[in-house]
Amino acid sequence: MASFYKLLFLFIFVVNFFIAIVVYLLIHSWLLAIVIYIFLSISFIQGFNYLIYKSFQNHGTVFFRVFPIMHKSIERLSQKIDKLSIHRENLLKIIENIRLGVLLVNNKNEVLLSNRYIAELFGCNIEFGKSIVGGWENYKVISLFDKFLKEDFSKVEFEHKILKFDKISLTDAYILLIEDVTKEESYQKMKMTFFSNASHELKTPITNIMGYAETLLINKNIDKNNRDKFLNYIYRNALNLNNLINNILELAQIEHYKSSNKLFSRTNLVDLVVDLNINNLILNKPIKFIKEIDVDELPINDYHMKTILNNLLDNAYFYTKEGFIKLRCFCDDKYYIIEVEDTGIGIEKSQQERIFERFYKVKSKGSGLGLAIVKHLVMLYNGTIEVESKVGLGSLFRIKFPKER
Repeated sequence: MASFYKLLFLFIFVVNFFIAIVVYLLIHSWLLAIVIYIFLSISFIQGFNYLIYKSFQNHGTVFFRVFPIMHKSIERLSQKIDKLSIHRENLLKIIENIRLGVLLVNNKNEVLLSNRYIAELFGCNIEFGKSIVGGWENYKVISLFDKFLKEDFSKVEFEHKILKFDKISLTDAYILLIEDVTKEESYQKMKMTFFSNASHELKTPITNIMGYAETLLINKNIDKNNRDKFLNYIYRNALNLNNLINNILELAQIEHYKSSNKLFSRTNLVDLVVDLNINNLILNKPIKFIKEIDVDELPINDYHMKTILNNLLDNAYFYTKEGFIKLRCFCDDKYYIIEVEDTGIGIEKSQQERIFERFYKVKSKGSGLGLAIVKHLVMLYNGTIEVESKVGLGSLFRIKFPKER
């Protein structure tokens, strides 16, 4: 458009010049020819200005209508780009900090993205752009991923860990999610072992109860002495069954207390010791119960503390024929310390490592859950329990609760 106006402007000036020459040739007056030239040029310039004004006005109206729409579109696009950038940064932060190994791998098996947890799992990292097989510093990790590409397994044992692999396919790549499920697998195995042992322990008293009850039902004319003997067997097995069920429920309740405010309530030891089972039991044996309580209160739930002491003292009473059972409670700079010592039969070295296992029994007495409950309660408060024992001389159980949680 601008070039057209320039050509038109030049053309009119040339025409005006020729008109002025013609006028001069006709009347032989330079003055009149110059006046006519100036008049035509001024008229042309005014008309040209009007034409440009109208043209700009028409085109400018369209421009000023379109410009705000374009400006808003550009602004919206910029806002979307900013939001996408924020989402991308947040997503990268999440990927970097989750407890799950993440690898983004292209179709050439080159790593495009890796998070921090990958390095924790395998003890080494991988550079971006390197092969998922050859890009690791540890040859064991290289062998692991080489095996994965060949077999595409979902779960594998690696360096005392059980790792779960999940593969998500994309258009030109795939995401590899790696999770350490060692604790979950151990828990499942422990749960299966627990239910197997619990079923066995429950089956024994139930079978005895059913057998004695069936004998009483079949033999209607059984004499009073035998009937009372069978009823006594039924009662004792029912009592054992009840204790076993209570112990199993108690183990389950320990998990509940982890999120309870009752966990860190305070216990008055002096008052608690008065209510212990041992106070009534020692009347039946030549045993002296010694109490050395140098701590007034413990920041431990009173029910838990009573359960711990009753289990330890009951065991001490059962395995001690004569002598003493001593309960000591004191503290040092770092720990609250509780000791239960007896002059009983003692525990063999080979058994000392297993007595805290669930359903493990030194003798047939009890459910085999008492010391397991003690250990779990002690661990609930970040404490430790240890045993010192010599066969024929007695045992000492020592519990330490840290003062700082």
